[in-house]
Amino acid sequence: MIELLKSNWFVVVIAIVILSFVTYFIFDMNRYNVSGKKADGQELLASAANDNISADEFYEEEAQFDSSLLYQMYKKAVINETVSDSKELEEKAKELESTIRSNFESQYGENYEVNLSQELANYGFEGEDACFDFCMTSVKEKQMNTEFVIKNFDTYKEAVEQRNPRTVSIISISVTDSENISDEEQKKMDNVDKEIKEESFGKAATEFSEDTSTANNKGFYGYTDSTDVTSTTYSYYGTGLPNEVASQAQDLKKGETSDWISVTTSSGSTMMYKVYVNETSLKKLLNSDNEDVRDSLVSAFLSANSTLEMESIESYASKLDITYKDENTKKKIENYISSQLKTEGDGEDE
Repeated sequence: MIELLKSNWFVVVIAIVILSFVTYFIFDMNRYNVSGKKADGQELLASAANDNISADEFYEEEAQFDSSLLYQMYKKAVINETVSDSKELEEKAKELESTIRSNFESQYGENYEVNLSQELANYGFEGEDACFDFCMTSVKEKQMNTEFVIKNFDTYKEAVEQRNPRTVSIISISVTDSENISDEEQKKMDNVDKEIKEESFGKAATEFSEDTSTANNKGFYGYTDSTDVTSTTYSYYGTGLPNEVASQAQDLKKGETSDWISVTTSSGSTMMYKVYVNETSLKKLLNSDNEDVRDSLVSAFLSANSTLEMESIESYASKLDITYKDENTKKKIENYISSQLKTEGDGEDE
């Protein structure tokens, strides 16, 4: 029995998917049993002064959701069949799960589990271990995407090169007023300049920088590119590089250091920054020993090439012996993939 399940894993997955849509299909079968207002011969579910929502339009949207969830289940199966579990991946999944739970609890309070479960269900993850399963699948997908980018580097690199990627180090010193630097503040800044000139940027950062998140690592901040210049978003893992600093970093070559850059923080305080460019080679960044740098660069590949993620999944899926419960399921998944590749392909970076 076990061998039968192993050899027909995808049939089992799709069968589970079909069961998950029983409620939807029952609802679908009875959707026209309710009489209501009509317009242009179509039953209306809602209407406003200048607009109507017909039943046909509503159920067309429902069908799209149906296909989207089917694809998420398909994607999950391909990932988990392609990448084997390991202790390293499990540890990364647990770390990601902890981060997700902390963020949901921070946003929704003690009863965050309900909101988290609803969100996970949108991606086809249910049950007590839904969050861990989602995280495990996510870290596996990241590994797949990294391998796919490395193998297809030349195909997708152009869009990322246009973003001028690089790694940088930073030094920051707090001041009261950037237009009226006090003698004490100027002395601190002069000490930084002297240490950079006589020793190195890294040593100056370790000794003088007030940015506690980078000072202990010779000022190393990590990956940045042109999208950070106007970015107003922040990651789970840090506050992000100030726009002014990111902009200066874009104008420097490898090994160059900026002049002092004045930055007013969201709290109203003022910091003086220096930024140093460590590396600009796309190939070297991808082969970096720093996992955060590699992950950031792969994320840049994914965002700069809108079809890459789905093409990665399809590349690995082509190596599997996939069968379907029925032709309707197969058609829905294939049509969804085809439509997404076409739509996303139209929106790639110029």
